[in-house]
Amino acid sequence: MTSASSATVRAQEIPEFPRAAAAYALKELARRAGVSADFYRCWRMEFGAAGFVNVFVEPGTDKRIRFSQATPEFWQQIRAGVFRTSRASWMRRPVKISALVPDFRVPFSSIDKEEIGGLFSIVDNNCVECPVDLLASTMLTLGRFEETLPSPKDEYGRFSALSGVAWHDRFLDRPVIDELGLGFEQALSHLLPRWTPQERRLRVKLSHDVDEIGLPFTLRGTIGHAVRRGHPAWALRDLLAPVVNIETSYQRLMRLIVALSIERGIKPAVYWKASARGRNDTGYDLRHRAVRTMIEDFRAQGVELGIHPGYDSYQSRETLAAEVSALQELFGKRQLGGRQDFLRWNPQLWIEWEALGLAYDSSVGFADRIGFRAGTCYPFRPWILAEHREANLLEIPLLAMDETFYSHQKLGPAGTLVKLRELVEHCRAVGGVFTLLWHNTRIVHRGFLQAYQTLLDELAGTDNYNWEADSDRRFDVC
Repeated sequence: MTSASSATVRAQEIPEFPRAAAAYALKELARRAGVSADFYRCWRMEFGAAGFVNVFVEPGTDKRIRFSQATPEFWQQIRAGVFRTSRASWMRRPVKISALVPDFRVPFSSIDKEEIGGLFSIVDNNCVECPVDLLASTMLTLGRFEETLPSPKDEYGRFSALSGVAWHDRFLDRPVIDELGLGFEQALSHLLPRWTPQERRLRVKLSHDVDEIGLPFTLRGTIGHAVRRGHPAWALRDLLAPVVNIETSYQRLMRLIVALSIERGIKPAVYWKASARGRNDTGYDLRHRAVRTMIEDFRAQGVELGIHPGYDSYQSRETLAAEVSALQELFGKRQLGGRQDFLRWNPQLWIEWEALGLAYDSSVGFADRIGFRAGTCYPFRPWILAEHREANLLEIPLLAMDETFYSHQKLGPAGTLVKLRELVEHCRAVGGVFTLLWHNTRIVHRGFLQAYQTLLDELAGTDNYNWEADSDRRFDVC
């Protein structure tokens, strides 16, 4: 159903659609269509006066795809917080993925219709046309435009999935931008029947946020093991750990969760904190002998070490900078990636992380629902709406975390495994990266440990996502 989520708000100024933003969006669609960088550099964009952007895809010919350009009235509505989602159909319905991608959803649609027909249609032998401003839709979705507007926040100051267009229009469970790339591939294949798109393959990015490690000792944590979680032996271990120099229960769980991945050929990332102790931060000491030993052991195993800025770093540039600096010094590396604590994130943090020289962020996922917050499972360089430019920072979208299943969606282990498998299949269909956050504290629960192990067994042999190799990929229009 086409919908309009309206609000009387003052939005930031957006030019009708700067050419740089259009080129950015075209690049992102091309990547998802299986276009190589070399092929893409041969393309030419022309902005016509007839309400179209023409993309010429074969040098020396008139073969082109033309995209409709949104009207000034559309941009006025966008600035006022009025959004619409349209539905479009395939040029040719695919056989293999038709159940996962029966049609297309176009967020921030420039057409005020529920159904717009084909996403692409044939004009003649040299031209294929898209009736909607797909470039604007892509830029606004990946740039998280709706999160730049005033909106309700939850108790932790976060933008909730329930406030978003994707939830309201029922496509949060689909990587809609990546799927639009599949439609774009069909259009290109019609014009260029000898062209072969690049192979799509699933990749995986597992990560673990070290929120609790059992240090420093707290009576509350020990009681939790003994009473709430039913592990009195773990409580005894935590009591003895500071005295007899043994690892805490959470340290052992941290080693276990990393080992589970490595045994299956999956190299996880472990994100560490340098935050002071507070209401939502345990304040463990990175200089503690036991913590240093664990970090060095993980480094020797080839585990990625990253950053997990604490709860109070959100909207505090000074706190964020201090914690990042401490971790960069500890790891002896400036190019780090990581994730904000509690997923307390907004688009401004792309700018803050970039300014600190960080390589990537993986905070763009919802705490209250699983799914595709930015409409994609492709790592991408965000469009910074406030500055009308592409970020020098990679975003690796987060699709799910354990706490969401347990605390928010109230799913048991079996239901959790079903949803995780569905996410994996969506990622496989579009050739994206399946990203998952699982805490060492969650595998305390045996059922969730078994579900996690089953998922890892099914992912064994899948390629690891290599952000260092991907981060320098550049697509430039001639």
